[in-house]
Amino acid sequence: MPTATGKAFQLAIRIFNFEEMRISGSMIADHHSVEGRILMEGGLLSEGEISSWVPNRHTFDGDAVEPEWNEETRTYQYFSFDDCMWVDVPEEDMKTYNLEVDRLVRHIRDLAGLDGEPRGLRGNLLWNLGTFWLGKRKATLFLARRLDRVECFDEVFDTLKRLGNKTPGVVLAWGLPQGRHVELPLGYRMVNLRDALIVEGDSCRLDQEMVKGVLTGAGQPVDDLSPLWSSPDYSAVRVNGREFVFTGLKQKQVIGFLIEAWKRGDARCRTQVVLEEVEASPSANTLSKLFSGRTDWKELIGYGDGFCWLKV
Repeated sequence: MPTATGKAFQLAIRIFNFEEMRISGSMIADHHSVEGRILMEGGLLSEGEISSWVPNRHTFDGDAVEPEWNEETRTYQYFSFDDCMWVDVPEEDMKTYNLEVDRLVRHIRDLAGLDGEPRGLRGNLLWNLGTFWLGKRKATLFLARRLDRVECFDEVFDTLKRLGNKTPGVVLAWGLPQGRHVELPLGYRMVNLRDALIVEGDSCRLDQEMVKGVLTGAGQPVDDLSPLWSSPDYSAVRVNGREFVFTGLKQKQVIGFLIEAWKRGDARCRTQVVLEEVEASPSANTLSKLFSGRTDWKELIGYGDGFCWLKV
């Protein structure tokens, strides 16, 4: 399970993908008090404007109400029709907290082990975090915001197309666009930040092997007519235009087993045979357990009646 530090970082990324990069004080107080404190102490959250709407804490569903300033009590209040009384608004409910975007972007750059100052490329949608070595050549790491929104994806797509592909590139995003044929231009690849994030104790880091793995074969000719492509170690697989990245050894072995079976014409494999072939541990004696922590494996692997298969 992620530590408080890991959860705090994940909260920051969630706020990063809000339409307005801020969070209410009531949300912090009710659900993220520890994480909020960590983010504020780390300078990733700062107090913003006073909220004009607050939760009604005297109703079951907590509908938002607009408080009024009471000069006599020197407090904000709203009238509770359920209790027929004026209710003081807790100070925290009036607060909002803004995400310090530049700090967060630099923090993600640091997690990736990159140097230099990140460069904004498209307003608050796309950043160039820096370059890293991929064998004897350089690759570029980008960070995108709200990439799973069609309008945002289109803007990122157009920006990358204008940049060209002098070096291969990976775009990190918290949440990727859905669809079987959604791809970035010119060979750029996408990686879900939630899958690439590694939490170890009180520290977080970016899985650089995952990032490099998704670029395996980048710049090489790819048969666009083939519905299935994979890197040699099965850490990256593309099915019907959708890219998946895996870092767990047993996960890659399962993917490799299913890929080779598909190539032989064996579309369906007995799940128990697959798990025995990869020598899955007793604690990972089902596909759900073996892929625990992943959010997308069911979009790649179908299963039922004791069989499993790639959704090619």
